[in-house]
Amino acid sequence: MKRWMVIVMVIGVVGFAWAQNPQAQASPEKPKLSLSLSGFYEFNGYTQNNFFFGARPSGLVTDHDDYAIQLLRLQSELAYGPNVKAVMRVDYAQGIWGIDDQYRDNFRPGFSNLYNNKDTNSTVHVDWAYVEFNAAKLGNTTFRIGRMKNALGNLLVLDQDGDSVQVSKKLGNWAATFNWTKMYEGADSLTDNAVGATNGKDADLFYVNFAGKVGNFDLQPYLAYYTDRGYRDNTTYLPNELQYFNARFRPNITTAQVAGLAFNGKVGNLSLKGEVDYLWGKDKVRNTNSGPNQLLDVNNGDLEGYNLYLDAKLPVGKTTLGAVFGMGSGDDDPMSGKGNINKIRTNGFFYVTEIWEDSIMPDEEGITPQGLGSPASRGYRELENTTLLQLNATFPLRQDLKLFISGTYVRATEALHPWADANGNNAIDPGEFGAASSRDLGKEIDFKLDWTVMDNLVWTLRGGYFWPGDAALYLVNGNKLHDKNAWELRTQLTFTFGGLKVM
Repeated sequence: MKRWMVIVMVIGVVGFAWAQNPQAQASPEKPKLSLSLSGFYEFNGYTQNNFFFGARPSGLVTDHDDYAIQLLRLQSELAYGPNVKAVMRVDYAQGIWGIDDQYRDNFRPGFSNLYNNKDTNSTVHVDWAYVEFNAAKLGNTTFRIGRMKNALGNLLVLDQDGDSVQVSKKLGNWAATFNWTKMYEGADSLTDNAVGATNGKDADLFYVNFAGKVGNFDLQPYLAYYTDRGYRDNTTYLPNELQYFNARFRPNITTAQVAGLAFNGKVGNLSLKGEVDYLWGKDKVRNTNSGPNQLLDVNNGDLEGYNLYLDAKLPVGKTTLGAVFGMGSGDDDPMSGKGNINKIRTNGFFYVTEIWEDSIMPDEEGITPQGLGSPASRGYRELENTTLLQLNATFPLRQDLKLFISGTYVRATEALHPWADANGNNAIDPGEFGAASSRDLGKEIDFKLDWTVMDNLVWTLRGGYFWPGDAALYLVNGNKLHDKNAWELRTQLTFTFGGLKVM
């Protein structure tokens, strides 16, 4: 009986409070449902030559490859009023022309098998899928939960799609974003315990990114922390579980910290953007050699590195003159001492040249090699062990025609040495590096011609020519027996659209 009396009293109090609140009685106007679409279609045709400098490897990528690829990317935003929306970005029909992405399996003898796996060149890949909402009750704090973009600065340190939680908050004229990403579950299971010989513990990424304006400059200071607790099986997510190759002789990253500052602004007519960052961490895997495929670094357990980047542009009449300087740390000895670290994880979208470090391939968003930094040639990405200086110019030939040309001189920050598997154990041991050394990575000239065929439709012809130095030959092949110059021509058609309101 007493329980019922309590329930009745609670109902009465709530009803009285509701009656005293006229706003609660009024039916608020329901938020409106809306759907907007944006995206692009892109075709690329390539001829790539001497990306192994004439070594002619026996594999799926060679020293002369001509091919075409396409991609239709669609981003949809389903909003319920101004404060909540679901975002999805999907890649449709991404494929290499002439390659069947899904063969029929022929598991069944009947006619139903004719409808099986018919997605030839039409696979679907989901890049992003998350919900974003602005919580007024929490001081207009924005939350994002799902698979989304993780990026810092100019994409030198972090550029990936991750399963994440983000919290963003405006702080006066500044904004802060905190991010947690589950990088790796540790094994093909949910347990943190060992699964056979595999350590099941996870890898996580945390970062906070600030954005604000000081004078004429937009500033983005950031801090990041990465930890991989599953190293006791002598492997780590970076680099063992990436399922594609980076450059050779990379450390096992068990922890990494990053402090950086990116900026973008103007001094008079001079436009400047750039970044400075410092990285440090630990490698708790005690490697004694490189392991198969020259994958790993041997070090004393300490990791350290940095990136410096500056891009300047100055209009002179109708022409724009530019200069790019970049410098990233390297490892002077891949078999001892400290290990080098320039990044946590990137997809290769930082652009300086057409051939040297352009590097998209079978990462999350790419499928083909687009430079010496690809997992095929295994050159450097971004500014890893690279010091470069580029001069460039952009000429508006007509209202609908624009030409960009550049020349780049590239050196290794730390010298590279020849290497070979002399004892045939499928690994590079400390004694299998030669005494010769070089810092000369090479020189490159590039061009990019953009023709605006009509609104939102651009045809591009682009390419480059790279003269390798001895350091580049050591990096890609381990020796300088082959030294042919690398070159590429690429034609590109891009149709972009946005702001399409469906409902």
